[in-house]
Amino acid sequence: MTMLTITDQALEYINARAKPVYLELFPVISCCIDLRESPSVRLGLPHNPDSYTREEIRGITVYVPHDLPNIPLTITLSSFFTFKKLVIEGWQLA
Repeated sequence: MTMLTITDQALEYINARAKPVYLELFPVISCCIDLRESPSVRLGLPHNPDSYTREEIRGITVYVPHDLPNIPLTITLSSFFTFKKLVIEGWQLA
């Protein structure tokens, strides 16, 4: 079980679209240290469901990557003018 939560605004946005969500992890960037950017939050089903664990969070089906770090993360809604998108809060680069 992950330490993932969903804000009320994100929950409303997801429910209006009636789709599950999944977190898409970016590849690790190896330089002097290993870094990974914050995961993207996508609507729909992941392309490779075998790499995910299916969870129910606040009535929403969420596909969580097996290698997601076990840290407290929040799916929230970001808006810029009339454009809205789901984002992750709480991610640390290192």
